[in-house]
Amino acid sequence: MPRQFDPNSKYGRKKMREQAEYNYRTGTPEYRKDIDEIGCVVWGVIIGVCVLIFILIALTKGTDSAINWLK
Repeated sequence: MPRQFDPNSKYGRKKMREQAEYNYRTGTPEYRKDIDEIGCVVWGVIIGVCVLIFILIALTKGTDSAINWLK
């Protein structure tokens, strides 16, 4: 079992990030596929929320305000 690092320290976050990267590189194709699918879902949710906010701003304040929000 890998050593547990303190997630509240800079060193601990670095070591956990390195361990996660190592696990991804040496993982099975199924493991990497699962991680990639999670990433796609997260990006889909983020894009969906941004589109929803854009539509709400456009409906309430007009398209000029919505375009300014994009900037």
